Amino acid sequence: GWTYDWLDVPALIRGAEIAYENPMIDRDPVETWRDGRVLLLGDAAHAMYPTGSNGASQAIVDARELGVAMVGHGATEAALAAFDTAFCGPVSALILRNRGAGPFGLLNMVNDRCGGEFDAIDDVIPAAERAEFMAGYKKAAGFAIEALNAAAARLPEGAKVRPAPADTVAEAG
Repeated sequence: GWTYDWLDVPALIRGAEIAYENPMIDRDPVETWRDGRVLLLGDAAHAMYPTGSNGASQAIVDARELGVAMVGHGATEAALAAFDTAFCGPVSALILRNRGAGPFGLLNMVNDRCGGEFDAIDDVIPAAERAEFMAGYKKAAGFAIEALNAAAARLPEGAKVRPAPADTVAEAG
């Protein structure tokens, strides 16, 4: 059923000369995302399994929080350092947590407890335990809905980034 007027997926697969299978991988966290006036962001800074929409969510967090740092410190190395200090450690912990305790960690628990065979999930992992597990993950990942909805705006309306002082801007040429 994957044939559309604009794309015939089965024909595309049949016509492929080669197919690659790439495993999902992450990278060990690094101590810092910053080197002077250079700052890694997004997957370059924190490659992680795409668990719980982490890629998109972390990109949004990066953009918002780097904006907060730049409004507070201007377009300076101090802003990059503030961002790095605030987020490199916690996001690195999230990367490590995703390896075994992200949302898919529940699947591992089911497998460990019953080999994946059961009649009722509540007999394997009661609802309260599942909810507690997910609440812990959401808190660690910054996805706790109540906390997010109750949080004050991070950037004041109309906030502007102060330009970097002239002596910190790289010379062109």
